[in-house]
Amino acid sequence: MKHLAIMVWVAVLLAGPARAGTKPEEVFDHASQALAAGDYAAAESGFRQVLQSDPRNLGALGNLGVVYSRTHRYARAIEVYQRALRLSPQDPGILLNLGLVYFKQDDYQRALPYFGRLHRHDPANRQALNLLATCQIFVGKEAEAVALLKPVVEHQPDPGSLYLLGVAYTRSGQMEAGKQVFAKLLTASDTHAQASFLLGQAYYDARRFDEAAESYQDVLRTDPSFPGAHRELGKVYVSRLRYAEAEKELRLAVQQDPQDGMTAYFLGAVLVQSEKYPDSIPFLERARNLDPDSWAVYFYLGKAKLKLNDYKAAVPLLQQAAEMNSDEPSVFYLLASALRGEGHDEEARVALRRVSELHMTSLEAQRRLHDAIVAGAR
Repeated sequence: MKHLAIMVWVAVLLAGPARAGTKPEEVFDHASQALAAGDYAAAESGFRQVLQSDPRNLGALGNLGVVYSRTHRYARAIEVYQRALRLSPQDPGILLNLGLVYFKQDDYQRALPYFGRLHRHDPANRQALNLLATCQIFVGKEAEAVALLKPVVEHQPDPGSLYLLGVAYTRSGQMEAGKQVFAKLLTASDTHAQASFLLGQAYYDARRFDEAAESYQDVLRTDPSFPGAHRELGKVYVSRLRYAEAEKELRLAVQQDPQDGMTAYFLGAVLVQSEKYPDSIPFLERARNLDPDSWAVYFYLGKAKLKLNDYKAAVPLLQQAAEMNSDEPSVFYLLASALRGEGHDEEARVALRRVSELHMTSLEAQRRLHDAIVAGAR
């Protein structure tokens, strides 16, 4: 599971109704109330009913997309938002929500054009600017992010934009410029804890894990209940393979926010790595319920079941992980082991052949890269 290392001040997906249709107003209103109350099944049913009688109802399309996004059915959310966008190509709410669906899946390349259109439509929208800059940074367009952020920061700095500018400088190798921006961040942030948290994010993104740990520890000394600090410190410890310390921080993070799927995933994965397989399963199952589109959740849950010799349960989990990520050799290796445990020897051999194919593909890619480097040096 890939996780956002860059934190940006973004709003949640639009929750309110976009525009009510004129014919099925009562159904629309009831569906909107259900959406606001978190009754997603009733909201989905209502908005779909509206669309049956009025397929061009932009409000129903937009809010149905919200339902799918909140229930992690991203492919359906994208389909619905695309339909809405064909009806209203410049609708800022649809552009934002469609970009956020890709953003939530770490698909920054696809999210970028929607935030770009939103920014061009409303250059004063700081949320759109920060989202666009984040995508530019993650797809390797740090220079464009610097050009976008620098004039805004000079005119009216805010913690999110300052942070992103510092990251853009750092990732483009301009370390001194990045340090200067981070120094401004310390004075611009409302609280010391917030500034330290942002600096921890920047250090983590730059893989400077010791400094990231110091920043998050500073956050917790200042404000022990600061949202996300225990989780992020736990992630740093995971990166340093300090699993006992990671487990401690992630357990505190779970207590702080039981509905955080990322925390549940990381804690479950750490417990698997620590060979605490029975303990890992409840957290991984919680993570699966909260984020059913994560292949890594199925991978670790399948691995835990496999290590407990529950081959029957492990096979479908690992098959799901393989379907969601067909380029990861370790998934197919574990799947082969689970299939063999179930007595499906031929299927296990097929899975092992896939492991070999992926390794050969990796070796071929390395060979081509080497040949290109050699050719370029001539």
